[in-house]
Amino acid sequence: MTDDVATAPAPTGFHIMMPPGWSRYLVDDEGKRALIAQISRRMRELSRPDLDAEARTLVEVQWRKLRSARITAIYLPGEGDEVLPTASIAVRQHAAPAGTDFAQSLRAVTSAPIETFDTPIGTVLRWVEETRGEGEIAEIRSRQIGYGFPLPGVGERRGLVFLAATPYLDDSSEDMVDALTERVDTIMETFRWR
Repeated sequence: MTDDVATAPAPTGFHIMMPPGWSRYLVDDEGKRALIAQISRRMRELSRPDLDAEARTLVEVQWRKLRSARITAIYLPGEGDEVLPTASIAVRQHAAPAGTDFAQSLRAVTSAPIETFDTPIGTVLRWVEETRGEGEIAEIRSRQIGYGFPLPGVGERRGLVFLAATPYLDDSSEDMVDALTERVDTIMETFRWR
C-alpha cells in the first residue's frame, strides 16, 4: 500500500474561484498599471480627477508595501458603489526556516491562535485578527483572515499564505462583519492545488 500524498506529483500551481467581477492583479509593474487604469477610469466616470490623483498615490504606496511583504498577487472586487471594498485577498509564497515545518513557521506571521483543518485537499490553517485604522481612518476597522496551505507531502516546509482583509465601519453590525467573513471563507474553500 502506498501513501498517495507522498507519491503524488508536486503541484504546479493553484486554482481558486472568485465571485463575478473580481480581478487578480499581479504585484508587479504591469499589475500596478492595470489597477491604476481601472481606478482612473472609475474616477473619470464619477468626474473626480482630484480623487484620481489621490488614488494613484495610494496605489503606489500600497504596491511598495505589498512588494516588501513578498505578496505575489492581490484579488479585488469589481467596481461598486461601496465606500469600502467588501474584501481584498492577497497571496504569497511561504517557506519555513530549516528545522521548522510550515504550520510552526506561521507563528511568525500572526500572534492570533491558528486553527488546523484536515480537508480532502490536505491541511488548511486559518487565523483571524482585528485591526483599527489610525488618524483620519480611525473609524475603519478590518478583520484580517489568514489561510495557510502547505504543499502536499510529508514534512513539507513550503506553501501558500492567503491574507484576506474585510474592512468595515465602527458602527457596523456584527452580523454584517460575520457575513463578510463567511464570504471570504467560502471563496477560500474553492482553493485547489493543480
